[in-house]
Amino acid sequence: MNPSTVGLIGGRGKMGSWFGRLFEEAGLKVLVSDRDTPLTNREVARQAEVVIVAVPMEVFPEVVQEIGPEISPEKGLIDLCSLKAREVALMLEHTRGEVVGAHPLFGPYERGLSGQTVALCPGRGERWLSWFREFLEVRGARTVVLSPEEHDRIMSLVQVLNHFWLVVLGRTLAESGLPVDRVVALATPSFRRQLEILSRLALQDPELYTTIQFENPLGEETRRLFWQIARELSEVLARKERQTYLQTFKEVQALAREIGSLLGLSAPEEKEPQTGQNHQETEKLSPGHPAEK
Repeated sequence: MNPSTVGLIGGRGKMGSWFGRLFEEAGLKVLVSDRDTPLTNREVARQAEVVIVAVPMEVFPEVVQEIGPEISPEKGLIDLCSLKAREVALMLEHTRGEVVGAHPLFGPYERGLSGQTVALCPGRGERWLSWFREFLEVRGARTVVLSPEEHDRIMSLVQVLNHFWLVVLGRTLAESGLPVDRVVALATPSFRRQLEILSRLALQDPELYTTIQFENPLGEETRRLFWQIARELSEVLARKERQTYLQTFKEVQALAREIGSLLGLSAPEEKEPQTGQNHQETEKLSPGHPAEK
């Protein structure tokens, strides 16, 4: 059963506004508090049947302390932060209401929930967890239920290392001195996809991405593992241990096949490379370029 009223704390922010539109489109009454709104955080928490907190992680503790006492046991409190262990613990500490930790694994630039994933971390109670899960799934989202601790450990790879690697790639490209337009022109299909992912950083919130690096308690451990493996492989290459590197590549290939199966991807068919005469969209090379010799 839908709540009579949904409260959005931080409802004027990007993700808060995104969910606000979603709830209104579903015909739900939405109360919003943010900077310079008529309603305060406490008033929204007092009046709404379920409260969703969509504020930056830096201010999350004080907001939960402020609104927690206003939420009675039959009401629900849900957060949308990118980390869950600390956030769920804070909600459990400061309110008697039901608690759900939620992490939308997408940004506020998506058109809708169809095809998107939302992590759900049960904290206390079943009613509002079931309601929110059904609300998301009916609109095409995929939900994954897991503990806050497991969530944060997986996010140390999915978010922390992923974002870190993109910043490293961007800095390497910038420091290489190579013309960006020529790198793009000569990108292979796989590297072009990497560049497309890198280009999406232009739309992201630098504060949020920085907070994710600093606040995930398992982030440093994952970054150390990354550097350890990178150093080991670099040393293998420096020692010219071809067979060792070849074996490592084959091991990663086996993992890649497993990942492809989980993603429902079929292995691409091998094609004969096209000759320059058959290539319809060849970038014009400058005179004296090695490829023209």
